[in-house]
Amino acid sequence: MIADLTGKTALITGAANGLGKGIASILAQQGASIVVADIDFKEAQFFADEIVSAGSKAVSVKMDVTDVDSVDKAISKIINTIGPIHKLVNNAGVIGAPGWHERLKVTEEDWDFTYDVNVKGTVHVTERLHDNMIQQREGSIVNIASVAGKMGNPDRPNYNASKAAVISYTKSAALKLAKFNINVNCICPGNIWTPMWDKISMRQFNYGSEIFSEFPEVKDNRELFERITEISTPMKRAQSPEDIGYAVAFLLSDAAINITGQSINVDGGRVMV
Repeated sequence: MIADLTGKTALITGAANGLGKGIASILAQQGASIVVADIDFKEAQFFADEIVSAGSKAVSVKMDVTDVDSVDKAISKIINTIGPIHKLVNNAGVIGAPGWHERLKVTEEDWDFTYDVNVKGTVHVTERLHDNMIQQREGSIVNIASVAGKMGNPDRPNYNASKAAVISYTKSAALKLAKFNINVNCICPGNIWTPMWDKISMRQFNYGSEIFSEFPEVKDNRELFERITEISTPMKRAQSPEDIGYAVAFLLSDAAINITGQSINVDGGRVMV
């Protein structure tokens, strides 16, 4: 155990799959009671049951972070049912609108959908929940950004810009909430093999020579991911959802009470700012 979160309730958005699932699993191992929040309620229920079967506490709730009413109803339900929420992880994120991996050009819909989920979704959940944290005069928030938010990318400018906005919003929220004993930080993951990266790789293959043509020998999505990671990461290895979970657990723990407004890279050295 790297962080004792016993007796604390942690809400993780987008927790039914991918990165969010890995984060929630690690927080459960640290003793936290987990709220699996996801727009896919069936998968959220299934994963919450898995956590309970493993000996930890968990409940599920349907939440669409782009819908203020959905966020409000979900948080109210949890607070009225199991009590205060002490920890928040804003993990829900997208790289584009549905079908983004099947087209080369980034569309207006991609920009709007990415900002609605990644940026406004983070704001919606944070601002709905921090009022309760202020009343408790206790709370920790971790936003999942990306190293993409610290660099440019002509292929996915909407995604990179949205993650830069999350990093900036983290600083603003940290300044606002510091006097209430609430710290706010963000984690910037590097390359993690998730369903999202599977689609990124699929998109590269769809457009062949126009994107990553320097890898003509690569035969499948996972191999492309590994090659990109190898050349872009000083430590020559990908990160895992659990790597991010451990960093999140630390930032949510009492050991990090004087860390706020920071963006911490967990990326094998890919970005050092």
